[in-house]
Amino acid sequence: MRFSHSRRSPLYAVLLAAPLLGAPLGCGRSETPPQTEQVPPPARAARRAPQPSIQKPEVVKAVYLTAWSAGSSRKMEAVRGFLRRNGMNAVVIDLRDAGILYAPMDLEPAKSAGAQRVAIRNPKELVASLGREGIYPIARIACFRDDFVPKARPDRAVQDPSGRPWKDRSGHTWLDPYNRRNWEFLAEVVRFALDAGFPEIQLDYVRFPSEGRRSTMVFPAKKEYPNPSAQPSEVVAEFVRSLRPLTEARGALLAGDIFGIVSSGGGDQGIGQELQTIAEPSDLICPMVYPSHFAKGEYGVRDPNSDPYAIVAKSLRDFARKLPNKKLRPWLQDFSLGVRYGPEQVEAQIRAAREVGYREHMLWNPLNRYTERPLQKAQ
Repeated sequence: MRFSHSRRSPLYAVLLAAPLLGAPLGCGRSETPPQTEQVPPPARAARRAPQPSIQKPEVVKAVYLTAWSAGSSRKMEAVRGFLRRNGMNAVVIDLRDAGILYAPMDLEPAKSAGAQRVAIRNPKELVASLGREGIYPIARIACFRDDFVPKARPDRAVQDPSGRPWKDRSGHTWLDPYNRRNWEFLAEVVRFALDAGFPEIQLDYVRFPSEGRRSTMVFPAKKEYPNPSAQPSEVVAEFVRSLRPLTEARGALLAGDIFGIVSSGGGDQGIGQELQTIAEPSDLICPMVYPSHFAKGEYGVRDPNSDPYAIVAKSLRDFARKLPNKKLRPWLQDFSLGVRYGPEQVEAQIRAAREVGYREHMLWNPLNRYTERPLQKAQ
């Protein structure tokens, strides 16, 4: 998901290399040559279909689930038990990540690029069953980082100076955020999630690429963008704004994941995430304030990874000061990276968020293995 910031530890590569709950190890590619396309019209309102009404809990407490976890009846039985035991009430489920579509969407250009991996065969039934049990389902849709479509369709990709898909230091390719054909493709994924009944859409990787030299990035669609001089943050905000007719037609919430470091300075961190600009079109923002993501000395904390309470409290106070009227639900760390994380470290983050005034939170562990004891204390 998110381990792609220039100041992060190289140990992230080790964590991300671990298999995620039965996810396939091989990913086929289809090298389809570029085709000429017409620029699609603006996103139309989502098609209405009878769906169970799922009310948002007063206080959302969620865990992240891979699509493979969500599509496994055995895993979901364990997740339901975990939520009940620990006073939690929500799950964030992958529908698209790294370009892979995890439900039967049959969407181009992903289909031609070989990016379909059906882990959730009946998302409508999954959403309905969660709603019946009082579990609030959130659809996670990773946007511009995509390891499939850019390779099959370089015309849709961020390119290097030779015209090939640009790769970040981790080897990932990216969709061109200026390309409105990419916007419409991502809007179709959002429509699918809404048709499945998800009451909240959470956009991840809703930004420009990082982990690489910006001087080597070429954005082919920039010359066609209505305002070629627009700043990256303005492009990202306009993309998010283009999705609002879809979510508003269903009464669904639209959320955006952002780096926790965004609150500590001005500008857009070089990725199009300027705090006020990215927050404006979203119903809520979800800063990833994982202690292991902060550089030593950030906010005056000598070693943030070893002091989770201090760094989360300082970061969230900054968000509260700069966005006093914005709904915010932080992502907290429930994985070990460089420092062993257990009940004490997870509880420290939850306590920090609560004391700053944020009662809602979400826990991230890429392997979906979560700590129970601190959650019981935090109810």
